[in-house]
Amino acid sequence: MKNIAIVTKPNYSSPRILANCLHSFLSQAEGVKSEVFYELFVFKRLLSYAKVAKNYNYITWKGYQLIHYIQDQLFLRKLKKYDAVIIVECSPKAFLSDSFDFVKLRKKLEGIPLIFHEVYYLGNAPTMVSYLNDGGHHQEDIFDWHLSVSEVTEIRSKPKAPWSQVGLYLKSTGLAPVSKKEHLAIIDFYREGYEKERNEQIKALEAVGIPYIELSGSYTFDEIREIYKKATFYFLQFPESFGLPIAECMSCGAYVFTPDTSWGMAWRLDDEVEIHGPGKLADCFVVYDGQEGLQEKLRQYKLEYDLEKTPQKVFEIFMENYSDYYNGNKAELNYFLEKLKSGTL
Repeated sequence: MKNIAIVTKPNYSSPRILANCLHSFLSQAEGVKSEVFYELFVFKRLLSYAKVAKNYNYITWKGYQLIHYIQDQLFLRKLKKYDAVIIVECSPKAFLSDSFDFVKLRKKLEGIPLIFHEVYYLGNAPTMVSYLNDGGHHQEDIFDWHLSVSEVTEIRSKPKAPWSQVGLYLKSTGLAPVSKKEHLAIIDFYREGYEKERNEQIKALEAVGIPYIELSGSYTFDEIREIYKKATFYFLQFPESFGLPIAECMSCGAYVFTPDTSWGMAWRLDDEVEIHGPGKLADCFVVYDGQEGLQEKLRQYKLEYDLEKTPQKVFEIFMENYSDYYNGNKAELNYFLEKLKSGTL
């Protein structure tokens, strides 16, 4: 039996979803047991003052470390009882030299594999690699292995050492296509710099007479998913490296609207894709051009969207093209686990 610790932050955000889905996915594998800990900030407190001096004064930082010292040491000692530790956090934050000290953590783990899990593999994001390099931050080699949801981000590459594309076991959330009571659009959280696109969406929805909800503030997973279940249409606000809401809304039967095929980076189906370039998206996406083009699309889809039948249709298109995002990639998960069991990570 291999025991795996999965460590993420407690916030209601994408890393926590990834951690919980991975935990459920691992529970389907033989000879593996995993446990999730919401203690990621223990590794922030491993940083020396020199790394955080621009954000904290010396007394504040040392006091912060001291207050948590005993519980942090107990947790670090606990991690040594596991056969592997998986960190689940966003990129590039996990690689910033002033965010966490995973280099020090590796030393403390004394040979226990340290693995990173994110929606994308850093090597598939050349822009991010350059950003980290220019800033003097860490690269992928601070971890022994990488697990990603998708094999395409800025570019596409097939999994090989040191990473595996394990997909996303979204099935474990219980999300599934449901009948709708009415047409309802969900406008994703506001993104600075993309006000023009947001205003076009709102004006088009009002012109066509489709009610909408603008996401704002914070939600628990249950709260946000109840909103997703009601939606017939979901609107992107920003280029997404993956976009967990895309997968969750499609699982519930909502079309995803975007003004640009490049905004759904991980959803491009092309064998080769350009960095931040356009791509082919499955028919569960609706691509529009400007406010007038959006109004035309909305009228069409409002007319064609059967509140009872269409949610299942959208889900089937989603599954036909992106099944790894719902069922996970069992072959890649098993490949990773075999490397772990054999000690060849």
